[in-house]
Amino acid sequence: MLFLAAMTVCCRAGGDRSPVIATLNGHDIHRDEFEHFLELKIGEFSASETSGSLRSQILDEYLQRRLVLDDAGRLGLSVAGDEIDQTTKDNPQMKSSVTSGATRDELTRDLLVEKYYHQVALRDVRVSPEEIQQYLEKNQSRLTDRPGFLVREIRVQSREEADRLHREVTEGRRDFASVARLHSDAPNAEQSGLARYDQGQLPDVLEKAVQPLRPGDVSQVIESNYGFHIFKLEQRIQPHGLEERRSKLDDRRAQLREELIARKNQQAVDKQLERLKSEADIKINDSALGFTYGGRLRHN
Repeated sequence: MLFLAAMTVCCRAGGDRSPVIATLNGHDIHRDEFEHFLELKIGEFSASETSGSLRSQILDEYLQRRLVLDDAGRLGLSVAGDEIDQTTKDNPQMKSSVTSGATRDELTRDLLVEKYYHQVALRDVRVSPEEIQQYLEKNQSRLTDRPGFLVREIRVQSREEADRLHREVTEGRRDFASVARLHSDAPNAEQSGLARYDQGQLPDVLEKAVQPLRPGDVSQVIESNYGFHIFKLEQRIQPHGLEERRSKLDDRRAQLREELIARKNQQAVDKQLERLKSEADIKINDSALGFTYGGRLRHN
């Protein structure tokens, strides 16, 4: 099973002599394990250039990810080699970067986290016709045929995290849709960040960033009241003739249905993560961290 191999590599990176920075349900988390994960996350940034707040955020992400992977292992979930091959085949940008064993192992863990969410967190998610109708009525104004944008969006709460992800997608090391799905905290993350916005629907600061983009372009990092955003313009949308307008209206209704499902999926994932965290025994060893921890997972 590739999952077991991946976890072995991850744990071996720590070594017996590496300080224990945390314990997770009685299992030691060594500093070298976290530093390896941190290096994968921050790309070309050196560790010395990373602030304590970003390190805390990434440590939380690492521990939360370990909770998911441990529970996936307990349930017998795994990722096969052909699943990895298919993923790289479907994402040509990713294929060139999955050359080292460490990067392949990281992709294995990404896929296992996704599989866990779909098979565990989302297995009981249902959307009734009544819920769909209520959502359509609530968003009636979005069923008009106006000029707009079809974009992918990544939203995070840290400028440093946003800058790091921006480098990853603009330098071609990672596929924008995959990064949005795995790292964005926007409601459309489940849809790989895909969303349609009418002209004038976005806050001014965001619309001004999207407006000059050409299809395929990626925006700079933009700060708003909701966090830090990165947009990739997929397509500009123009009003249509009557017959095409009817067809597009059906498409828009379908998009709103998918949006509602994505919101419910995100709520289910969040609920599952909260359950795992609430049931976990997490202890942070501040003296071994090398930075001041300001995250949210301290239980001791």
